[in-house]
This record gives sequence, C-alpha cells and structure tokens, in this order.
Amino acid sequence: MNIPKYIQKGNAFIALSENEVINQSKAIYKDNSFVFEQDEIVFIYLDNYAKETINLNIKENVKVKVFFISYHSRKNEIQMNINIENKALLNLYSNFIARRKTKVNLKREFNLGYNSSLILLNNITYNGQLRLDEKINLNQELANIDIDLLNVGGRDDLVYVNQQVNHKAKKTYSQIHNWLISHENAKLDYYVNGTIEKGNELSNCHQLNKGIILSKKGEIKVEPTLFIDEYNVKASHGAAIGQIDENQLFYLLSRGLSEEQARSLIISGYINPFINKIKNKSLESQLKRRISSLI
Repeated sequence: MNIPKYIQKGNAFIALSENEVINQSKAIYKDNSFVFEQDEIVFIYLDNYAKETINLNIKENVKVKVFFISYHSRKNEIQMNINIENKALLNLYSNFIARRKTKVNLKREFNLGYNSSLILLNNITYNGQLRLDEKINLNQELANIDIDLLNVGGRDDLVYVNQQVNHKAKKTYSQIHNWLISHENAKLDYYVNGTIEKGNELSNCHQLNKGIILSKKGEIKVEPTLFIDEYNVKASHGAAIGQIDENQLFYLLSRGLSEEQARSLIISGYINPFINKIKNKSLESQLKRRISSLI
C-alpha cells in the first residue's frame, strides 16, 4: 500500500486496502471496528478499500479529530457506521479522490448519544461519479451536529448527495451548510432532509444551500425538505442557486481587475471559509490546487 508521505510523517494513522490494515493510532482494532478510548488526531486512509463495513466507535467523553482520505481508481462501494457516545466529540474531515474517472458509492450512518457532537467537513472535488448517502441520528438529548460541505464539480462530473438528519430526542441541534460550484458539464444533485419527530420539543434543525453555476451546461439541483411533527421547535431551510453576482463582478472590474481576476476573487471568497476550517496545511494546499484545476 502506497501511503502518502504527508500522512506518514509524524501523524497517527490508520490505512486500509483490500489486502492490508495498518493501525498506527491509539484506536483498538478488532473485526473491522476501530474503538477510540483516548483523545487523538488521526488520519484514516483508504486505498480502494471495499471489503467490509468500517465501524468507528468514539467512547464516552473522548474527543477525536479524523482526516478521512479515500482514494479510488475503480468502481467501489463503502459502508461506514460511526457511533459517538455520550459527551464525546468527533471532528471529521472527508476528502474523496479519484486517480482516474470512476464511480463510487459511499454510505455513512452516524449515531449520537447524550450531549455528543459531530463536526463534519465534506470536501467533494471528485473525478467521475460519486454518490454519498449520509444518515445522522440524534438519539439522545443535547446531541448536535454541524455540517459544512464544499462540492466543486468540473468536466463531466456527476455527484449525488443524500443528507438525512433525524432528531430523535428533545433539545437536539443540527445545522447543514452546502456550498456548491458547477463548471463545464458537471451535474450536482442534492437531497437535504431534516426530521423532528413528535415529542422532541426544543430542537433546532437548519439548512442552507448555496450554488454557483459557472458554465452554460453546468447543473445544480437542490431539494431541501423538512418534516416537522412537533410545535415547539425551530427549523429553517432554503436554496439559492445562480451565476456569479453581476454587481460584484461589475464592482471589481471598475477597480481595474480583469474579468478572470474578478471571477477568481469572488470564487476564493466563496470557498475560503470552508478551507480555513480544515486546519491542516497539506490538505488545504491540495484542495486549492484541485479546485484551480477544475475551474
């Protein structure tokens, strides 16, 4: 398995391929499950791994930050189950990379306990077809999630994302921010759902979806939905899809910038808040280079 140098150098990591599992972390590994009993910052690197389900268990009161890097060079399917126990925190950054144009389906299910937290950063700059299904279950009071997703599509990329958040207890909180860019023939298709079941009062469920289409043939489709079966809650959703703001572009052109420079500046302002949340210089630089190659 060819593990990237930036992962191996001074980092705790877990690496999985079809034939090999390398665990250089504090996590306990058994039967395709990784149990985190101590605070840790760790890379999880997948190289065409598709044998079985991957299970992560963050134990009570433990804080873990994971950089999840998934490489693909052929059609693949991955199933992940992530359990975050009471008062635990998982900060998860995900990057899906294709060595060549290919098709991958990834399913992830998160289950959160009492006063547990999930901070989820999803970077999708994928070469080919990617389907991402994510189900988040807020099972006990004060469970909370904060999701930021950046999807930059170019060429003939096809991306389908299904985000489903289930508020199954009182006083739970969810927030989803999706930032989407379509260039050339890229097609981005999103279904974003939040559900608050009856009896789960004092919960908050919020969605914000924004998209920029940079070409005539690019497409962005977002279907935000809320299913609310309780009165004493707060919920909001919305989608704003369009081209680059002409007023912003005109202002920058009037300041002496070329159209290419102005467009680049506007896009940088759009994507930089996401990039600044990664907190890893190697991954930040990789993402900037990848986006530059797409748009």
